[in-house]
This record gives sequence, C-alpha cells and structure tokens, in this order.
Amino acid sequence: MKLICTQENFKKAILTVDKITAKQITLPILKNILLETVDGRLVFSATNLEIGIITKIGAKIEKEGKIAVPVNLLSNFISNLPREENIEIELKNQILHINCGRYRAKINCLDPEDFPIIPIKKEESQFKIKNINFKKIIENSLNCVSLNDTRVEFTGVNMVFDDNIYFASTDSFRLAENVINIKKDDKYNSLKGQSIIVPAETFRELNKILGNIDEDIDIFVTIEDNQIFFDINDIKMVSRLINGKYPDYKQIIPTEFKTNILINRKELLQSIKIASIFTKNNEGEVDISIIKEDGDDKMIIKSELQEAGENEVVLNVQNNGDNQHFVVNPRFLIDGLNSINTENVKIMINDSVTPIGLRNIDEDNKIIDNYIYIIMPIKK
Repeated sequence: MKLICTQENFKKAILTVDKITAKQITLPILKNILLETVDGRLVFSATNLEIGIITKIGAKIEKEGKIAVPVNLLSNFISNLPREENIEIELKNQILHINCGRYRAKINCLDPEDFPIIPIKKEESQFKIKNINFKKIIENSLNCVSLNDTRVEFTGVNMVFDDNIYFASTDSFRLAENVINIKKDDKYNSLKGQSIIVPAETFRELNKILGNIDEDIDIFVTIEDNQIFFDINDIKMVSRLINGKYPDYKQIIPTEFKTNILINRKELLQSIKIASIFTKNNEGEVDISIIKEDGDDKMIIKSELQEAGENEVVLNVQNNGDNQHFVVNPRFLIDGLNSINTENVKIMINDSVTPIGLRNIDEDNKIIDNYIYIIMPIKK
C-alpha cells in the first residue's frame, strides 16, 4: 500500500469510524480500523461486532493494499498534526509509515485477514429520510430510552412500519413517539406490518455522523437479516437489531384530555429547573397545580427539600379545561421541554395519575407535527 491524501479528509474519516472501535481486551483486533484501497479510494472500516461503519475518501493510490491499524495511536497522531499538509502513507512489512511535512511516524499493525467482515446489504434501500428530520427524531427518541438493561427492548427505539413510520422509546416513566410520513413504493411496502427495535447506541453513533453532514442530505435505510443499514453519502453503517417484542405502547397514550394548557416553553423550563434545586437529585418531586386565580389561569409550581428549604413560582397560562393537580419528576419534565422546539408548549392532562402529554404548537396554538412526549405523574 502506498498513497497520498489530504489531511482534512483523513481526519474526517478517522473521526467517523474511531468511536465505535471496541475497548475490550479479549479481541485486540477490534481496537483497530481496517485501511484498504478499493477502486482508487482509501476505505476506512471499524466495528465492535454490534455496529459497523465504513467510509471512504479520495486518494492518489500508487500501490494497492490493506492493513489493520491501532485506531487510538493513528487518531492521536493525525489529530495533532499541523494543518494543510498532505499525508503520505506507505505499508512496509506490516508497519505503516506516515509522513506529513516535517512529521514522521511508524505504526506497528495487525494482519488485515483477522479483521471481522462487516455485513453488506443485499437489496436496495427501502426508504429515505432527510437528515434534518432524522436527526430530530433520534434526539427526541434517545431522551426516553432506558439505561437499565433489565428489559433489553427498552434499551432501543421501536420502529413500526405502517402507512407512516412510528418511532417510539420508553423507560416506563416517560415515552416519546415520532411519526413521519415518507414516499411509499414497493420496496417500502415490503416492510409494512413489521416492527423492529434499533439499539440506542446505534442511534447515538448515527447522530454523531448526521451532525457533521448537510441537513438536506437523504439518509437511505434498509432492513434485512435482523440488521439495519444506513447509507449516507460515502458513509455506510450497519447495526444488529435487538431481539424481542416491544410493548403495545399506543395504549399508554390517551386519545382525549380534559385539560389543555398553553404556556411559554422557556419560562416553564426555567421555573422547573429552579424548582428542581429543592428536590432530591434523581428522585425529585415537583408539585404542580392549574387553577383560576383572580379570574386568570395560573400554574403554581412548588418543591420542597426538608434539609434545604422550599420554592414556589406562579406562572400565567391559557387553560382550556378543568383545574388540575399533579406531581412529576422534574428531570423528566425538563427532558420533555427540551425536546419541544416551539415558543409555546401544549400540556395535556386528565388527572393526577394518568399520562401527561407535551406537544409542539404554532403561533395559532395549533399542533404542528406528529411528535408527542408522554410523562407519567408520580402517584401520591
């Protein structure tokens, strides 16, 4: 192997693949990335056996070849080089020689034949989603994924394929559902009626990639052989799916609400953050009442920590419905408010023990998208 490429492209490729390399000691090869020349391009591959990523860059190839390179050593060396110099790479007897201006390095490598094979999809993509939409869906979904693997299906995001695609996640305390309408054809129709669970870690790694590309780029998706494949320009990503059956979460979402509140999102978020100071870190409780006071609709937020003190704030709201009183975990409510991207938020309530919903609304106070965040109140 012998080639020349730009430092900028090499750095971008390393950043794309190096985060998923395995940290375990039992399989040292997984701490490496595979460098390979294919059809006049330099290809970078990494895997932790659950997720695989392949990306490629342009290069002037003088001699073909492939090698498994320790990613930490390679990444640290490349990231600290001064800018704007091209990188010259040559492989000699399983030692990778790297030249960049005045800087030289020799890296001991491993046999590329020991590197695991990353699955390649057999069929064409079944649907596509714009990056700007997919990134928001992922961020909303990851808020509610369980960090406890007691129920492994809760550690992933459920995708249901019907007339629309439904993305749902829950940790049993709150739930997020995103619904997206896409162009349907025979390839997509082959998925209809199916339900899969994508590991949260897969979406976290995908989100990092999406954050570094144009918002208008299409992400092409394929599901086959209990795996999901993403094609993003010159980047290909594959992940195993979680085996299991996701619960029927639809029955958790109320179809009607007795009370619909409109309130400024930032004002409420600030108030809940302040209230959370007077609660326990992970098991905090914030007491919220919706009442009429002096002819106006008010939200009264109270919190108390015996050893610290107490807090109260009164906010103006628009209330279309009954007075209400409920108790919630402030962290869960903060996560929900952070997932809302409109100036005002619609909060929907039935009583003190059933799920509470949050929705995005426009200037006319109408719901504007198919995203809902559900939070379970604390039963007292």
